[in-house]
Amino acid sequence: MKTTMKLSVLVLSLGLLTACAMTPAEKAEEAQRRAQQMLDTQVSLAQQCSPEAAQLMKEMPNANKLSETQKKVFEEKYVKAVNNQAFQACYNMAWKDYREQNAMQAEQMAVWANTDANAWNDGFFFDNPFAWDYGF
Repeated sequence: MKTTMKLSVLVLSLGLLTACAMTPAEKAEEAQRRAQQMLDTQVSLAQQCSPEAAQLMKEMPNANKLSETQKKVFEEKYVKAVNNQAFQACYNMAWKDYREQNAMQAEQMAVWANTDANAWNDGFFFDNPFAWDYGF
């Protein structure tokens, strides 16, 4: 009886793990989604500095579909737009600002999570008859 129970628990556990695992197609889709999200972020930051460079960045994934002469012209325009010192300075500043803003949001979310945990531990959620008078 114990062996049957252990075996059934093992089979059930393996079944749950298998059901929760990502398939290769799902992994590829997730990687594609993340790459597109990163490209969108880069383009939006570049848009603040140079609309031309942002447009070229946006077209970069499709550059392989161009003919050799068109690809060469595209690469020249891209390198010229991206290697501009004013663009580089602006773009680096935009990335720095973006990272700082995300770090600040992460800190804010952590503070909110800690506040909620403390509210639970301090009796905010009615562990005594007068909990509704809880002062902030």
